[in-house]
This record gives sequence, structure tokens and C-alpha cells, in this order.
Amino acid sequence: MLSPADDYLIHQTSEPVRYAGTSDRRFFDRYFFTGHTCSDHMFFMIGMGSYPNLGVIDAFGSVAIDGVQHTTRASRELGVDRMDTAHVGPFSVEVIEGLKQLRLQCQSPDQMVNFDLMWHAAVPAFDEPPILQRSMGRVMEQATRLIQTGFWEGEIRCGDQRVELNRETAWGARDRSWGVRSIGLEREPKGILQAKGANKNRTTLWIWSPMQFSDCTVHFSLSEFPDGTREVNTVRKIKPFGSQEEILGGAEHNLVFDPETREMLAGSSVSYLDSNGERRTVQLEPLTRAYLRAGTGYGGPDSWRHGKYMGESWADSLQYDITDKEVTRLIGPTHVACRMVRDDGEVGYGTFETQVYGAYPRYGFHE
Repeated sequence: MLSPADDYLIHQTSEPVRYAGTSDRRFFDRYFFTGHTCSDHMFFMIGMGSYPNLGVIDAFGSVAIDGVQHTTRASRELGVDRMDTAHVGPFSVEVIEGLKQLRLQCQSPDQMVNFDLMWHAAVPAFDEPPILQRSMGRVMEQATRLIQTGFWEGEIRCGDQRVELNRETAWGARDRSWGVRSIGLEREPKGILQAKGANKNRTTLWIWSPMQFSDCTVHFSLSEFPDGTREVNTVRKIKPFGSQEEILGGAEHNLVFDPETREMLAGSSVSYLDSNGERRTVQLEPLTRAYLRAGTGYGGPDSWRHGKYMGESWADSLQYDITDKEVTRLIGPTHVACRMVRDDGEVGYGTFETQVYGAYPRYGFHE
């Protein structure tokens, strides 16, 4: 089936753009943005995802402010035009200049979250190492993911609050990914995977953090087993446009967790070896936080999931009291907006996502 995108010189297979090049129903193509006010005032997350083999496109916007996280989400039938991201309910994403400037909107007086925002890149986008994970021969995840930090401009309206954002005090990061991975669908029969315990040995500590400073961005990402071995071990330094990225090493972490909620607390730090061989330590000072599963489609107590068919067109909103630990333990992992203080005195800001799954004795978690 042809679509308007077929008039562009962008094909990757012999088939029309409408077809994904794989029949795997988990194929996805997604935007994910975070933003904060470099203070304890507000944290927000915005996402949009296309699922060609499910015939669905969906989106969400989630804003944590004054102890409440408000989420608006929408879904519609994808249709034939893969390039149509202009009307997922009240949501739209417009690429003004690829990898540099995008406009994101959610405009509906009937929903909790509304915004009109411009994303301005601070550094060139860069891709993480290729992701390929197999279990019993089957591809469990195969994806490309690009990371970028930047600045926000525009406004967010949440309930009766209106927050204006400008490039000096509204920073953030984005994750743009596509490929095959679990997308929250109904679980398939586990069969031999369960019988053989194929997924029993999994990493238990996850860290993902684009740390944004005035002179560079440092992307710090780890996936670690309890014995300290790592499945993901990435530290990269990206300077403003016109410079080469640097592959760094020596990643270490010294984190403090709430023993009940497993959320990262003040007193935490990470470190890495800079390009000159010197160890660079970054102190993490939490400012505010938002929760990834607060009705955003990533799981949790709400039944909506990415790629779930909700009919021809659907939108709604909900909210969570994030001062209540009984609530937040159900909607993590946590994205923490941090003030980040480098040991040379440079102060930056960024998102710090971390989660401990199961046992990790080093930090006092034994099951």
C-alpha cells in the first residue's frame, strides 16, 4: 500500500515505506523527551510512538508539579501515512530542522495537560551502541537509539497553572529510538523460555543519565549484574556542534537509595575517566522527580500500554499523588531532575534515571 512518504528518497527495503521490513508485531518507532526548570518546580515527560504492525500511533504528556503528576495520553489508528504525526488526538510533533529543532504540541481544553513547546538541540545527536539481545535464539530486543540534550522554549498549562519556559532555565534530553522490543502488549506464551529459565539471569541495576553542562554533555549509561559485571557500559562526551564526540571509560557509581522505595537520594555521585585520563566525579543533587509508569503506557497500575488498540481515536487524562510512597512504589522507575556538580566546579543539570530490580547487595537489597 502506497503512502505520501513513498515520494521521498528514504526507502530501506524493496517495499513501500508503510511496511516495516519485519513482521514482528513489537516493531516500534518512538520519540521520548524529558524537561525540567533547573529547579524543584517542575519535571515533564513527552512521548509519541508508532507501531506499524499493530496499526496504532499513540502519545502522552506527563507533568509533575506541586506533588501531583498529571498525564494526558491519546491513541488513534495509524493509517497508511507513516509521516503523519500531526494529529494523535490533541498531540503533534513537527520536525522543523532534523536533529536540531522540533515543535511539540498538545492542545485540548478538555484534558489536564496542554503545551506548545520548541526543542532546541544543545549538542549533536549521537547514537548509543547497537542493541541486540537474544534469548534461546529469538531476538528479544534489536534497536537503534539516539540521545541528545537541549533547551525548551514555550509554555505548559496544567490544570490552572501556566508555566513559561525559556532556553536559559528549561533544559532537557531526548531519546529517539526504533526497532524491536517489548512494548507492553499482552504477554506471549513463554514456552521454552520459561521452562529453561532463560531470562532468569538479568541485570539488576540500571542507570541512564544525559548530564548537561555548558561546555559539553556526558552520557552515562550502565546495566549491571549484582557481581559488578556489565551488559551496558557507556560514557560519552559530546561537545557543541562542530566538535567530535569522545568515548570515555572508567564508569563508577556511588549511589544512596531509599531502602523502601529504592529511589536515588542526595549524597549520590558517579565518576568516569576523562579523555586526559583524570577521574572526574559528578555529585548528584536531586531537585524534583517524575515517575515513568504514571499512566504513560510503560506499565504500572493503569491498563493502557503502548501499541494497545483503543479504537479509531481516544484520549483521556489521569493524575497521581506522588507524595504518597504507596502510590510511587507502583509507578516507578523514577526520573530525577538533578543539579550536577562536577569536581572542577562546573554546574550542570540533567535527568538521572535509575532502578534496582531484585537483589543488589552492594546497596543493601538482598531480594
